[in-house]
Amino acid sequence: MKKSILFIAVSLLISASVANAQSLTGYKFCINPGHGGHDSNDRFIAETGFWESEGNLTKGLYLKTMLESLGATVIMSRTQNRTEDDLPLSQIAEIANSNNVDYFHSIHSNAFNNASNYTLILYRGYDQTPTYPQSKEMGAILANKIRAVNRTTAEHNRGDFSFYGNTSGLGVLRPLSMPGTLSEGSFHDYYPESWRLKNDSYLKHEAWAIARAFLQYFNKPGFTDGIIAGILRDESEFVPSFYNPTSGTKDNHKPLNKIKVRLEPGARIFNGDDFNNGFYFFDDLVPGNYKVILEADKFIKDSANVIVAANQSTFYDKIMELQPILDPPFIVNYNPTDSLNEISNITPIVIDFNIRMNFEATQNAFSISPSASGSFKWENDFKRLIFTPSRGYTPGAKNIVRISNSAKTYWGVNLQQTKTFSFITRSKLNLISTYPKSGAKDISTTVVVNVKFDKGIDGTSLGSKISFTDNVGNTIGVNVNQSRYSIGIIEFEPKTPLNNNSIYKLTLREGITDIEYVPLKETFVIEFKTDSTYTFDGYVLDPFEQDYTWNSPASSPNTIGINSSITRFDIMTEKFKSGERSGRLEYQFTGTNGNIEVVRSSPINLGDPSSSFFGMWVFGDKSMNILEYKFTRQITGEHKVKVDTINWSGWKLKKIPFSQILGTGTIQFKSINIVQTNIGSKTGKLFFDELTSNIVTDVSEDYDFP
Repeated sequence: MKKSILFIAVSLLISASVANAQSLTGYKFCINPGHGGHDSNDRFIAETGFWESEGNLTKGLYLKTMLESLGATVIMSRTQNRTEDDLPLSQIAEIANSNNVDYFHSIHSNAFNNASNYTLILYRGYDQTPTYPQSKEMGAILANKIRAVNRTTAEHNRGDFSFYGNTSGLGVLRPLSMPGTLSEGSFHDYYPESWRLKNDSYLKHEAWAIARAFLQYFNKPGFTDGIIAGILRDESEFVPSFYNPTSGTKDNHKPLNKIKVRLEPGARIFNGDDFNNGFYFFDDLVPGNYKVILEADKFIKDSANVIVAANQSTFYDKIMELQPILDPPFIVNYNPTDSLNEISNITPIVIDFNIRMNFEATQNAFSISPSASGSFKWENDFKRLIFTPSRGYTPGAKNIVRISNSAKTYWGVNLQQTKTFSFITRSKLNLISTYPKSGAKDISTTVVVNVKFDKGIDGTSLGSKISFTDNVGNTIGVNVNQSRYSIGIIEFEPKTPLNNNSIYKLTLREGITDIEYVPLKETFVIEFKTDSTYTFDGYVLDPFEQDYTWNSPASSPNTIGINSSITRFDIMTEKFKSGERSGRLEYQFTGTNGNIEVVRSSPINLGDPSSSFFGMWVFGDKSMNILEYKFTRQITGEHKVKVDTINWSGWKLKKIPFSQILGTGTIQFKSINIVQTNIGSKTGKLFFDELTSNIVTDVSEDYDFP
């Protein structure tokens, strides 16, 4: 008797299945998985690694199989994900038209602001006057079915004219000669959904929804079987705030990876992926009662009874409870380690436990002496506590960290004994160097003053702690380069040139602090003397005012070892000795033996002087590279003359006597050369002005520092 009942039940099931399998016989569909290939229009989500073209294709291929199992003929616009598969929209529509299909559907997912997640269906025309009324009818069914399986926040069925506010609409729908729709099933830039779209079964579920919509639209019986699906999440771990989890959902809870769900009866197993979605899925289920057994590593095994209905999806989600660990916790590692000296004053304190901890009890068990305000952060499933001070520890102090035995695990088991450790923080901000050095002479009146410390500087601490004055105490106005504070450099230059042959004083007072709130503990006074007054009785042969008088450094065969995209010479207004412009050389060496040659487009004829001088004003960058001038002699050819090591900043007249130019014959000036040294900076910026010959120097009265 039991065998007879079973045979009849199976026969009825097979009969119903066969009838359903043929319900779309004679219908022809064109399915377009949107985009194709990882191209510029394929909206990649870097946070999750999701490519829309991949998700669309997976849904489309599943849908093809489902519709064909119902007896339909399916034309696909693509079956692969290559660049060449991303066809022009008009060509996709022509595939549908030329095959005389009954219906066209394009599959997509959406993107907007990382926070939206609704279902959108678009059809050709206005909301109230669609080009094909059947498209609006099908759109409403699609919106409902897709929203039901993706569990989005809302559904919208819109005409593309109304949606986009113009009559161009969607290019893939515009040329169609039959009803058609485009679905944006969900938003792939909403991170929780983006992770779900990485799950192959989640994509298959949307394909089932579209197949259900086709059956309803064509007034065919629905599928005789059903689906169970759900998401397993962590009870105590939450997604990052930038995921913008939708309120009223459980998307704020972190989904579990590598889950295992068993379905009974049938002993079917679903093994979850590691794409942070916690999704499980069983399809092709005969209607009736089932049990799902839910498992995840470190969580309590759970189960639930679920009823499956034909042509529907039944969901069972679960916030999983952690498996209790009743062993006492202990500290496995901490940093800074005991008795370290000169620790950064803002270094985080990191404490690693062997077991997930109760964050509130453990934070309350934490103390530091001398006291320091700060914030806590937890990592590694609440097994790593990180304390970051808000304004640093006490400089130069022995900081004692204490974790009392009131710290406890997530399950309420206390730390067995109090743990203490200590470290000593940096005591002071150190002055590394200054330019000019104290006592320096012959400093440019346009000097760029440079003060270097061993840590980044807190600019708000400077105020009255720094001054720049002349020898009678008058404050000198300066332009400050604040962008270098973060690397420990105070850099400024006078707003107007300093007086020649004069003494100036830079005072750095105790109390300047760095970005770790560590102070300078002594006052430094740096005095220097500017250079003498230079006059000349000669000729300015090139005022560096005209464009195109100098060639690009990269064009010279003698230029080697540079980054050609950065190294360039231009006539600019940024700085000038006279006139309104000067030549600016920005450069970057890439190796160790670089050379930059800036060739004048027309060499300058200098004749054959014997006792005169040649030179130009050079705004130095203190790079410690070498400045050379290159000349050509009529008889003996090219000769380079080393002018100076670039160890200055500001404008300085850099001249040579013609007697240093070796060889014989009349002389032409050809180029400026910068030669890289083993101690020279790889990057820099130099300015050149007033290329001059026949220079005579008139040095004004000199005097010593008082």
